Amino acid sequence: MFPACHVSKDPGTLPHYGAWYPKNCECVKQLHAWPGSCPDYLHYEGTGVPGASSCFYDIVLAHRFLCYRYQGRGPEEQLSDSPALNATGVDWFHVTGHAGRHSPPQEVPLRPEQVPQEFKTPDGGQWRPLSECPNRCSNRGWCQIQGNNYQGRHHDPVERWCNCQGYFRGNSCEVADAQHCYRGCSGVGECVGGWCHCKPGYWGHGCTRTKAYSSSVGWRPNHARIKVYVYDVPTHVVHRREFQDQWSLIDLMYNAEAEFTELLLGDWGVRTENPWEAALFYVPTFTYWYTGNTGHPYFIIQHVTKWLQDNSPFFNITGGRNHIFWATNDRGMCKLQMAPSDMQHSIKLVHFGQSPRRPYAARMKVGQTSDPTAHLGLRGALPQPGTRFPEFPAEFTAMDILEEAEICIRPEKDVVTPNYIMPAWVEPHNYNQVWNVTQLPDGTRLVTRKRGPDVPLRNFTLYFAGYTKPQMSYSQGVRQLIHKLFGEGGKYDPKGPNARPDYKIGGPGGGEAATYMKMTRFCLAPMGSGWGIRLVEAMISGCVPVVVQDHVYQAHWDVVPFHEFSIRISRYDLYRLVEILDDVRPDELEELQAGIERYHRAFFWDAQWGGLAYNYTVQALKQRAHSLWSVNYRRRRHRQRRRLFSVGRRAQHGW
Repeated sequence: MFPACHVSKDPGTLPHYGAWYPKNCECVKQLHAWPGSCPDYLHYEGTGVPGASSCFYDIVLAHRFLCYRYQGRGPEEQLSDSPALNATGVDWFHVTGHAGRHSPPQEVPLRPEQVPQEFKTPDGGQWRPLSECPNRCSNRGWCQIQGNNYQGRHHDPVERWCNCQGYFRGNSCEVADAQHCYRGCSGVGECVGGWCHCKPGYWGHGCTRTKAYSSSVGWRPNHARIKVYVYDVPTHVVHRREFQDQWSLIDLMYNAEAEFTELLLGDWGVRTENPWEAALFYVPTFTYWYTGNTGHPYFIIQHVTKWLQDNSPFFNITGGRNHIFWATNDRGMCKLQMAPSDMQHSIKLVHFGQSPRRPYAARMKVGQTSDPTAHLGLRGALPQPGTRFPEFPAEFTAMDILEEAEICIRPEKDVVTPNYIMPAWVEPHNYNQVWNVTQLPDGTRLVTRKRGPDVPLRNFTLYFAGYTKPQMSYSQGVRQLIHKLFGEGGKYDPKGPNARPDYKIGGPGGGEAATYMKMTRFCLAPMGSGWGIRLVEAMISGCVPVVVQDHVYQAHWDVVPFHEFSIRISRYDLYRLVEILDDVRPDELEELQAGIERYHRAFFWDAQWGGLAYNYTVQALKQRAHSLWSVNYRRRRHRQRRRLFSVGRRAQHGW
């Protein structure tokens, strides 16, 4: 696709569509003309501004972007091969794009004296002709002086170095590691740009597909052994999107979607290649590559949903109610609370399980009510701005209240999972300080809590180290109150009469957090902007989590008994935190720690170190299939399903 965005006509090259260095103007036109760049059907329904772009390619909306066109070449011969700024036979332009596809981007030609003498890249480097770099960067990157990438900074003003496209590395971008593709392409494919190019007879994510199926009886899911079918959504719909032609760096905390997909692709006890027997359908969408941590997946979910509606009879048969989407960003699917119903139906895998008891948003039909705000789709009285809970006079604004009233999951259908934890937390050098690990002959692990004189004493009662912000929507005000209670002038001021030196409260703990959590009996687990990481860290460290997150369902809330290993406190009781924890007797603490021993592995993903987060997530998903069959939440009528999938109708539609 987009031939003018390639640097060469050689097979195996990929299009470059970032805005960090000049491209061929024809590349901009091709991207702008393609319906998938800024799809017309993407529209936001909700409160506030969308907060995300409905265009999926960086330069489509670029303003006064520097581009070039080779003289005497037709559109089919144009390439983005980085000529010199003073090269002969090249015309230069400033181009400005826009979201609408029905008029071309605006090009303004530059006179020779207007062409810049050098082009600075946003990382502080200088773009150079591709021919100046080793082996032309193997046609997998661009050439520059100085600047930096994910591997570090280049200071030499003479050195020409290759800034490689995503998932390539090496002095000339010659290395394409299979580790950047699911299942390493199973040894039967080549990993190109994070996507497997498979040998004949293999296809799909990780080159794991070898069979295609049809059915003479229609869709008949296996009710005895619930199976999951994995879609192979085309790369032009979703892919591991780059950031401005380079590696899209993923904070590993948000990597659960990739980890879950990697494990599911190899789990043939759960997965099936036959969609006609599948009860659940998993849709890999790479949402974090589109949202980052602070964005939201509204448009990418809408985009993929439209593709499924147009291409998947299995989606249409239930309206997507048995289809699974991921969103690991901070606030998960909150922005979908007022989305069209076809986006609402599917099962969402998220880390943030906010589900307020006063639903704020509800879709209402025109004429259904005389409420003048009904066109906004809003319902339910919200608390008034002001002070929200005892001994904390901070003001909650209307926006703070609105955010904590967002509907982010429907607990009857959606699944809350733990975030991915940095591997160092569960690697033996750290993990084995708390846990004894015995590998049994059948390959399973027996994990027990370490005891004895060599185990660090848990002399601290409570530990919390983390950021705080003035906005009360950040952590629902919990972090702010904790810092106030234990800070200067607070009830438990370290220098005051009520000082509690066994409570260690402070700012971000960095590398010391893992050490102190092993020395503490209770660890605070508040929110952040959305989900928080402290629950997982506490469980791994053997520290009883104290969860203070009002109307937020926790990871695995439906498949593990939280009351056996955690303390739950409402914000309204947070000012009594010290009294509540002081009331916990030694025998009660022992019971909670025994619960952590039983269930802590459910909260981390790394299977090589004994993580069971995948197993518990699959268990929760299977419960959703049972719930759907139990008609615990709405689905399409059986009559419509029979009509859609009668053999005759399938033949008529070519399914």
